[in-house]
Amino acid sequence: MDITGVLTVVAISGITIAGIGTAFYYYKKRNLENFFNQVQEHSKQVPKQKKHSFQLLMFKETLLAAKKKKSDKSSFAAKLQNPKYLEIQLMQMTKILKDPSNVQDKTMKQSLKLHQDYLAWEKAKIADAKKEVEDKAKAS
Repeated sequence: MDITGVLTVVAISGITIAGIGTAFYYYKKRNLENFFNQVQEHSKQVPKQKKHSFQLLMFKETLLAAKKKKSDKSSFAAKLQNPKYLEIQLMQMTKILKDPSNVQDKTMKQSLKLHQDYLAWEKAKIADAKKEVEDKAKAS
């Protein structure tokens, strides 16, 4: 095989890998956006003082369900209907949010990272909404 054939194979491989990477990034971003919208909708039903704890609980339970391939989606809903379970979990999440440096569990660390990403997403969404309102006010 001559040098042009090798360069052609390398170029096609590079373009293919870049395309796959771009597609993966796009779908991951889109799914994360949808997930954050769902979390935001569910958070509206929770009192403001427990909002962050509830969000962290949702991220934790979602990650646990994703790891269990045969997870029963109704089990999470059933757990949320149990007030004692929910209150205990919210207290644990509040404790974790107050001092995240003591977290050893990998799933909980991922949940905290998702929570930080969610908070950044929420701030960006609020800023975009304010900008739209200002733009509409200037246009009127």
